[in-house]
Amino acid sequence: MFAAESLEAAKAMIFAEMGDDAIILSEREVPGGVEVRAATDKLGGGMVPSEPRFVTRIDRTGVMGRPQENPLRNRVRDALLWHGAPPRFADRVADAGIPASVKSSDPADILACGLDALISCDPIAARPVRDIILVGPPGHGRTATAAKLTRRAAVADTRILPVAADLDATAGGAQLAAYLELEQEQIRVARTPDDLFELLRTAREDGDRCVIDLPAIVPFDREDMASLKDLIAVIDAEPVLVISAEGHPDDLADAAHAFADAGVKRAIVSKLDVTRRRGGIVAALSGAGISFAQLGITPFIGGGLTPATPARLSKILLEEASADFALRGAA
Repeated sequence: MFAAESLEAAKAMIFAEMGDDAIILSEREVPGGVEVRAATDKLGGGMVPSEPRFVTRIDRTGVMGRPQENPLRNRVRDALLWHGAPPRFADRVADAGIPASVKSSDPADILACGLDALISCDPIAARPVRDIILVGPPGHGRTATAAKLTRRAAVADTRILPVAADLDATAGGAQLAAYLELEQEQIRVARTPDDLFELLRTAREDGDRCVIDLPAIVPFDREDMASLKDLIAVIDAEPVLVISAEGHPDDLADAAHAFADAGVKRAIVSKLDVTRRRGGIVAALSGAGISFAQLGITPFIGGGLTPATPARLSKILLEEASADFALRGAA
């Protein structure tokens, strides 16, 4: 907090103490002068704005704008914070959604507009253009997702072959069979990398598409990630991350970045039906530059995935937030 007789004097004090990267959080007139709250957004030494206001960057040659209040913007930000989204991400989404407030007073529209500016959505077709390799940490639902993609293809009057890459001898084929009572004959099992390569070669010759349930990969294990990169480099299939909405936002962010570094471009978000606070996964994938493909909104194999869109994510994020933060009926 800086106090001075004039705004220019306060700016001079801020530049002298905090450097050129300073940002204004708020400023107000007080008896005898002005009070200005400022911070630096340098990585590791910064401070996240705690007020529901726009952040106005200081310009030595320009005029500093006064903070602006917008109740819809604040409501969206607070809903994201309730969902566990990092404060900086919540501010960015809320600010990006402001243009929609000109045409709509529904927080869901404001949030959808903000998300549209910061995330990308790229759903997987019922019959994918390429074979799909499902990758992800332990317990995040890869096998169930492989079954859901298989069932979805059947409903769309096409088919894909679910492949259990049982490279760690965990009976992946039996796990898939437990989910796919109606598609038992489609299940394939590969117990070695050579088996997997041969299976894919044969499937391609027959004109089939495959969804491969790879063993769990720990994103913080260097050997696991190195093996994944090697596999991606030699197999002509798209790695798709299956990641649960559960977990600490920082862990989700670290995992998303690790898989992005390995070449993952799209993700299927699982367990949205059993997670109340869903902001961490949205911020994590956005920060890693990974597109949202499908959303796992029910535990059922049939109809268990829905294409991701900013509007759907908006409704999912608002439907659980308390009445203090999101309008009733906004979902």
